[in-house]
Amino acid sequence: MLRAIRDAFVVVGAGARLWLRHWPVLLTLALFALAARAGAIWAAVRLSDINNTTGILTLVLAPLAAVTGIVLMLYTLRHSLPALRDAATVVAPQDVVRHRERRLLDMLASVLVPFLAVYASYGYLKEDIDRFMNTVFGEEFAQNDYFAGASGLGNDVSRFDIGNGWVTAAVVAIAIVLKFGLAKLEGRRAWIGFAFLGAYVEVLWLATIAVRITTYKDTAWAWAQSRRGVEMFVDGWEAALDRLGPLAGPVDTAGAWTLDLIASVDSLVIVPVAWLTVGAVVYGHKLIEQPAPPEPRILRVVPGPVKRAGAELFGEVAERFTGLLGGLRQLAVAGLAPMLIFGLAFLASQRLEDGLYALGRLLLGPQAASPWLAFSPHIEILTRAVGLSITMCLLAAAVERVLASGGTTVDEPEGSQQPVPDAQGV
Repeated sequence: MLRAIRDAFVVVGAGARLWLRHWPVLLTLALFALAARAGAIWAAVRLSDINNTTGILTLVLAPLAAVTGIVLMLYTLRHSLPALRDAATVVAPQDVVRHRERRLLDMLASVLVPFLAVYASYGYLKEDIDRFMNTVFGEEFAQNDYFAGASGLGNDVSRFDIGNGWVTAAVVAIAIVLKFGLAKLEGRRAWIGFAFLGAYVEVLWLATIAVRITTYKDTAWAWAQSRRGVEMFVDGWEAALDRLGPLAGPVDTAGAWTLDLIASVDSLVIVPVAWLTVGAVVYGHKLIEQPAPPEPRILRVVPGPVKRAGAELFGEVAERFTGLLGGLRQLAVAGLAPMLIFGLAFLASQRLEDGLYALGRLLLGPQAASPWLAFSPHIEILTRAVGLSITMCLLAAAVERVLASGGTTVDEPEGSQQPVPDAQGV
């Protein structure tokens, strides 16, 4: 117990020192990332008026801008802590498809999966979609005389079409094959542009799935609340409280607290673990061993050329998620303490962000609705940037404890201590 408390102070102290040392760069990167996210939504609205598909494809750049800023902030901190600095100098395994040292871009899916979990838990994914939909609807409302009469509104509803069902499945399937094709092209022609195009395609299909999961989760929750079993449970609970007499108040309070705790599982468990997984992949991706090429049973009955192409495709897809599994393995090896420590520090940083927002409102004083609507987005972006920079410092300090405590998945290969150029780690 005393060791856990000491480690918590160590992580918080290291994070504070990192922030004091790097805050100008971190705040600049955070502000650029948030501005790029807002710019992607604005561009998506503009392009949706020309072609709805182009607008949706541009909207995907919003989470891509956010994750890019986070990776750059983490890279800014990697030489400031010993374990992170040592992990950055390790020579990564060779990529079998691209025929060069594996880079973080090759394993971007391993960063995006936990990041999108954080992004959705914060409500940012829904916020992106809602802002896009509301702005488009407002434009259609303004461009067409809504009160002109019953002759028709003339709203272009195709601008709202994000697609679902078979459209989602087709987007995912095409994106996976396209990502594999870009990897093969990069292996033949060493052009970094193929890697960045592949990163965009990766975000496209993962964000598409995340949007669908977010939508279905809300639908499933509404369905569950409407079930007869839930109503029977509520009626039974209220009847039990009536029989408890003077104890009904404390028992009801305890039950409400328990339900709130269960409802807060995202903030208390999923978000901190997802953040730690992001950090573990960004800092420890070079330490993760190359997986054995999978051989699905279906490939055993197809002709030779198809079998070879299919094996490469399955291998490339498996490699993308190797970092995710390796990052979770690193956290498991390190134990529960770093996760609990970061979770507590993370919750404290969130409260600090809320406090900064309240301070901004206090400094502005009472405002009429129109001036406040003009000021509030800037205050929100600034406080988010400060909170994000603090979170990244705490995350770097927590991952440093994970790596320093032996949270690695492989022994360092011979010659792994040779430094490599920074550009190869991207």
